[in-house]
Amino acid sequence: MAELIKTGLSDGYAAAEKSPAKAFGDYVSNTGKSVGSALEKSPAEHIDTTFMDVSFVCWLEGDFIHILTLPAQNLESIKARRSRVIPSREELYKAVDADDLASVRLILDESDRNVNAAYDENGTTPLMLACRHGNADMARLLLAKGADAAAVDAGGRPVMEYIGKRSQETSRALRALILGTAAEKKLLLPLSWEEISVPDRHDFTASASYPSILPVENLTDGNPRTAWAGKTGDEVWLFINGGASSMSIINGYGKTPALFKANNRVKRLAVSVWTAAHFAGSVSEISRMFDVARLTPDHVLDLEDSGAEQSFPLPFNWESMRKSGAEALAGLVKRKDFKDRELTYSYFVLRAEPLEVYRGTKYDDTCISELKAGGTWLHEARLHGDWLAVSGSDAQSMTFSEPWSRRAFSSYAAGKPFLTGTWSMENGGLLIKAGGGTRRYALALEEGDSLLKLTGADGKLEVYKRRSR
Repeated sequence: MAELIKTGLSDGYAAAEKSPAKAFGDYVSNTGKSVGSALEKSPAEHIDTTFMDVSFVCWLEGDFIHILTLPAQNLESIKARRSRVIPSREELYKAVDADDLASVRLILDESDRNVNAAYDENGTTPLMLACRHGNADMARLLLAKGADAAAVDAGGRPVMEYIGKRSQETSRALRALILGTAAEKKLLLPLSWEEISVPDRHDFTASASYPSILPVENLTDGNPRTAWAGKTGDEVWLFINGGASSMSIINGYGKTPALFKANNRVKRLAVSVWTAAHFAGSVSEISRMFDVARLTPDHVLDLEDSGAEQSFPLPFNWESMRKSGAEALAGLVKRKDFKDRELTYSYFVLRAEPLEVYRGTKYDDTCISELKAGGTWLHEARLHGDWLAVSGSDAQSMTFSEPWSRRAFSSYAAGKPFLTGTWSMENGGLLIKAGGGTRRYALALEEGDSLLKLTGADGKLEVYKRRSR
């Protein structure tokens, strides 16, 4: 049996070829030391033994016995240190969960072997706990001690998804820590999802991650005299049509020239495209919840200090984004927490974050009057149902299936099928694939979604009225 014993304030290892308990007994016999407590057989236990001049703290790890030696001049110091030496997974987990940074620091200074050890049934690591509690200092310490920024729990949730939005400053700091560590260590982080809430009154048009000073629906109301107002660094979400190639913005608070100057205007705006998914039951009393995941990096726009409409191209590859979005959703629905849930809607959203502003003369609120991309966004579910022809159509009626199903389309004339195929929305327009071809229409919903107007590529107008349900 090989013995690798180090003295002083260092770890010693007794290699056990057969029995760790026998190895420790042999070590004690060979050194002639007396043992004050018996060796436990459970590897989760820490075995304290006290000798005349030194204190030994021993524990088992696989086929090795670890032995830490401490001088016995200061008994109280020995007891305090011994109580924290090489803690179990539970001790580190509970210290992190309690936001006890001092204890966690002591634990990790003695040993960082449990820094990535999950304790609960969900497979939650200490770093995930720190992110859940919004403790950036704790997360920084754990990362410095080797915490895995790319870890996932038993349900498939990565570390980034444990970062909440209780504090914008804290959330930003935690994201920067995780992303910075991943970049430094060349880690590929798993795709992460976050949740946004869309109040029912917004008709799914826009959302804000943090409480707004002026409501976020003002971004999409078509009125440049109203505005969304928030803080620099706040993020807003705009539902957009797939295939959108450009976006436009009316900067500032355009109600009056005085209000325009009094409030901040956006100087630099970061935009990115995300996929958004709504599952049955993901609702509150006043809103629907969407799970969103990033599909593109940020694209930064430089805005003029003007209240006139400004337009910009969106340099995103929609073919690639559609593929990435489909793969992201396929992975999400396989997760433990999602596999039994019904996916009802899937859309694209534009995330916009003011990075820098033109300072207002009176207020520190950052304002945007209008924001749109790819034309007016149309909620696909608004087309679902049966429509009766009013004018301009060769068919007498048509039916759009639920968008989360197969998007089946059919039209009828003289009581018989006229065209059958599929339908989809792209860049604010309607695409119908039927009869071996694709028909594109500009569309408008009026009179409370009861009247549908379709304008074909040839300029022909077709008008339909929703069949009463």
